[in-house]
Amino acid sequence: MEDEREMRAPSPDPSSQLTTPTTPHSIATQADLAGVYQLIAQLLQQQQQMQLTARPIQPTDSYYERFCRLNPPMFDGGLDPLTAEIWIWKMEKMYQALQFPEEVQVRLAIPMLRGNAEFWWSAMGAAYEVNEMTWREFKGLFYAQYIPDSVKQTKQNEFLSLTQSEHMTVLDYANKFNELGRFCPQFMEDERSKANRFEQGLRYEIRSRTSSHLFTSYQDILDRALKVEAELKRSDRERADLKRPWLAGSQSGRPRNFRGPLIQKRHIRVCTYCGKSHSGPCLRRVGACFSCRQIGHLARDCPNKRMNEPRPPVLGDQRPRINPRVFALTHQDVSASDQMVIDHRQ
Repeated sequence: MEDEREMRAPSPDPSSQLTTPTTPHSIATQADLAGVYQLIAQLLQQQQQMQLTARPIQPTDSYYERFCRLNPPMFDGGLDPLTAEIWIWKMEKMYQALQFPEEVQVRLAIPMLRGNAEFWWSAMGAAYEVNEMTWREFKGLFYAQYIPDSVKQTKQNEFLSLTQSEHMTVLDYANKFNELGRFCPQFMEDERSKANRFEQGLRYEIRSRTSSHLFTSYQDILDRALKVEAELKRSDRERADLKRPWLAGSQSGRPRNFRGPLIQKRHIRVCTYCGKSHSGPCLRRVGACFSCRQIGHLARDCPNKRMNEPRPPVLGDQRPRINPRVFALTHQDVSASDQMVIDHRQ
């Protein structure tokens, strides 16, 4: 019985466990838990690394298939340096959109070469390792062949002298500006410098309305120039609409406010002698000819009129004709019968 009592340990009081100091056995348990947590973290990290390494590398064929879906441009050489520059620009734009790595860009560009460009690369590629060539190195060889320094200098001069003409819109000027600006990267890389260069080339009517602002980006000056151009066009239309009533003709084809005929009619008075409207002296009153306006004969006997008319040959009458000017009649000698003839003709 005493052995059983010694083997049975008294049950500890729960309240006494709270006040009991930490024993070496409890410290070892906490260290074990910390080690377990660390081991779990290491296992998770190793699992993530295994997942990354187990991810298959995308082969070049899949890159080529994605690249061909965008219909990449072909380049067949040629003498136009701008065509070569645009081809490089379009290729880089597709590479950025598809997020292609550097090591596949050259291999995807080579199948896009045609004609003289393909022959050029066949001779050039034999001296270089394509798999180890970067896109920057390929561009250097490409520019040396199709965009030499002399051509670059010519395009740079065109860019520096570029201005907006009268028949060029702001968008047309912007397209030409960006097209030639690729040959002058020193003006295009900095936004403030690019905006200032673009503003200096604008037409005076637009530049005078943008000079009061300080633009720090190219997009800001472009938006402002487009707004100013739209305002100028609207003002021109409004002025044209104001002028339209003045230029609109009446039924007779004359402007509404045209006073020329009215002023001319005021100078023509009604004659008190003959009762008709005419300018100058009254021919009936002075007894002048109504044909040549000369005094001394009537219109039926006007020599000027008869000189211009063809005269039939006279067979029987050979008497000499008397010149009516020799026997000119004055206004006082006009008979009553002649006066009646004059009145009848008028």
